[in-house]
Amino acid sequence: MKTLFLLIGLFLSHSILAAPSEVTVGAFVNNIQSLDLKTHSYNADVYIWFKWRDPNIDPSETFEYVNPQDLWGHTQTKAYEKPDKLESGELYQVVRVHGRFGTKFDLSNYPFDVQRLTVEFEDNSAEAGAIKYVADTDAVSVNDKLQLPGFIFGNPSLSILEQKYSSNFGDPRIDGKSRYSRVRIELPIHRPRGAYAIKFLLPIFCVVFCASLMFLFSPKYVDARVGVGITALLTIVALQLTLGDNLPEVDYLVLIDKIYLGAYIYVVAGLSLVVRTTWMLELHEEDPAVLAKANRLDLIALAISSTLFLFGVMVLLISAM
Repeated sequence: MKTLFLLIGLFLSHSILAAPSEVTVGAFVNNIQSLDLKTHSYNADVYIWFKWRDPNIDPSETFEYVNPQDLWGHTQTKAYEKPDKLESGELYQVVRVHGRFGTKFDLSNYPFDVQRLTVEFEDNSAEAGAIKYVADTDAVSVNDKLQLPGFIFGNPSLSILEQKYSSNFGDPRIDGKSRYSRVRIELPIHRPRGAYAIKFLLPIFCVVFCASLMFLFSPKYVDARVGVGITALLTIVALQLTLGDNLPEVDYLVLIDKIYLGAYIYVVAGLSLVVRTTWMLELHEEDPAVLAKANRLDLIALAISSTLFLFGVMVLLISAM
């Protein structure tokens, strides 16, 4: 019987020793500024707090960021010289972090995209089997006066992940399957949709409307029709080049690019029709019947191309929202 109790005691003690030390974490986002789409980065001013019971660890000393930029410019200030002890018996420390962080922005729906600004960190000395992060009650909040010109903030969140690494980092004692507990502080942002719809879509709609006038001129006025189409085409090119100044190099078309592509197709299709009707008149020496047929063709093309363009824009906008 004594042997049985001894074995049970050894088993329980081993289980206790094997259990990871829990560290409760939370955050307060004080400020976000200097958002740069081209470098996929932003400055963040965040308070991060830690609460734990194991006196042999200090997670406020051993945590490190996993998405920093310009690490030399980061500053960390502790609220207490040594971890404070709460009435609950937990050790407590608050660290104010200010620095530049980065995350790869998905600009597929630009300018109606939703971006998620993150600050991520994990312990640099203990794996998930030794230290486990736990989200605090009301784990994250933001400054009531927080503003980022041109953007609206969504609801922040704090999540706990388990990050797996397939490398032993050159240490032969590690089997190459290490796991670390990771904290992700996330703040979604988006642009005011009404204002940006006017800012980005109104110019292109105005250009397309002007381009549509080439369908309404008589097929006899070739120079005027071609002039309207070419001017519209050059204006669209200029607008798109101006837009590209604010965006990073990406290997895909963003939403506004697709709308510009539709405008290109609209104008080029109109110019193609101008060429077609001009040939018709030249071949038949401006026969009144042929002229009437060319006019009907222009009106049909105007209705079809305008409907397709507007329908395509609506589909793109609905999918982005």
